[in-house]
Amino acid sequence: MKKYKVIESTTRNTKKYKDISEGELCLLQHEVDQIELMRDKLMENDICREFIQNKTNDYEQPGIVELEGNLWKGKADIVNHDEKLIIDLKTTSDINKFKSSAYRYNYDSQAYIYSQMFGYNFLFIVIDKSTHQIGIFDCSDKFYQSGMDKVKRATEAYELFFKTEGFDPANYFINQTL
Repeated sequence: MKKYKVIESTTRNTKKYKDISEGELCLLQHEVDQIELMRDKLMENDICREFIQNKTNDYEQPGIVELEGNLWKGKADIVNHDEKLIIDLKTTSDINKFKSSAYRYNYDSQAYIYSQMFGYNFLFIVIDKSTHQIGIFDCSDKFYQSGMDKVKRATEAYELFFKTEGFDPANYFINQTL
């Protein structure tokens, strides 16, 4: 958060925000307060604190891996070498729906790509933005497989759209039987 200006304003639409921000993206004070509260809640939890603040951890660790003949890049929030885990920190508006959201927002693809990239299993540490309930979600073989399937489909689309000579995207459509 030290990278951003913090403005005491209710929204980004106020004159005060526009004057102070000078067109640059800034954080609102209430957003900073919420982030700090969620951080404090995570650090009060012994398990989360041990995963997040391990002395051998690497933070914001970039990586590149070749999958399906293409290069994929990413940046892991935390690489915990002692536990051999890639840890991703997430917020959610409903922790009880995180499992289904993980598929909908393609976190399965992220888990698959990063596990291949760093050679460790993937773990999500999640905090509910309103209740501050914490969830720790590990990944099943089914979840990784779903991610791998999505990577394969993304590769097929990429090959079609960008590597097929003469392909006209206007002629692309999805054809399925219900």
